[in-house]
Amino acid sequence: MLNIHKASIFFQGEPLFSDITFRLGNGNRVGLIGKNGAGKSTLLKVISGEIEASSGQIAKEKDVNIGFLKQDIDFEFGRTVLEESYLAFSEIIAIEKQLSFINTQLAERTDYESKEYSQLIVDLNDLQHQYEIIGGYSYQGTTEKILQGLGFLREDFNKLTDTFSGGWRMRIELAKLLLQNNDILLLDEPTNHLDLDAVIWLESWLKDYRGTFIYAGKKNEVINIQQSMANLATSNSRQVFSQVAGLNIYQNDDAGLQLHIGGRGLDPNRTSNFNTRQNGYDISAD
Repeated sequence: MLNIHKASIFFQGEPLFSDITFRLGNGNRVGLIGKNGAGKSTLLKVISGEIEASSGQIAKEKDVNIGFLKQDIDFEFGRTVLEESYLAFSEIIAIEKQLSFINTQLAERTDYESKEYSQLIVDLNDLQHQYEIIGGYSYQGTTEKILQGLGFLREDFNKLTDTFSGGWRMRIELAKLLLQNNDILLLDEPTNHLDLDAVIWLESWLKDYRGTFIYAGKKNEVINIQQSMANLATSNSRQVFSQVAGLNIYQNDDAGLQLHIGGRGLDPNRTSNFNTRQNGYDISAD
């Protein structure tokens, strides 16, 4: 799905990380752990294509969509919570505009026997069929469900985003990401602005998510996510992707995200060990 080969980033001639090589396959769940400043956010930006690596190669399969929740967002004010969330459905919104235009034309025109009028009817039927296939009749309900899961009340839906704090606007951005049809999710410390109920809801959502995701966070945060998802694990197949100073990338091919940090395994049935010390961390992974 996505391959990174010997990717390096240098700032002012100094390496932030170097020669990182790994592959993301369908359904992989990855925990990305490192100290502040170790390069977690930068690596996610490289994977997303937002910035280029100083050296190395990045290749992804055609038509693979990547969604990226960043810690810093550019937010345009003047929209309601629902209007902002609906931006996740750009194709659906575009078809709605076309349908509205055609319906107006059919209502105002009187040349019922003309080829142009007949073509409008054909176009209307085609668009309605496409609209149904891509979820046009269900996206509004899905949006409300996601927003409520992230802590919004129904009475919040028609409030302007300007009236919410930066943390709540970040929740709207997260909702948009979860609503999009992405193959890979890049989550940069997504629980920073979530309360306990919203964190639990996000964990549940990630359990059922069938795509690939990279979850970047601090050690304790990722361990907590791992523990909450541990009941999905069915085997001990774990692999260390790559290790650089202060930045440790793990992959698990199971359904759950499984990480072993600090030299003490969270799984008492571990069958193998990999131990290293990097930048003050003791890191273990089965």
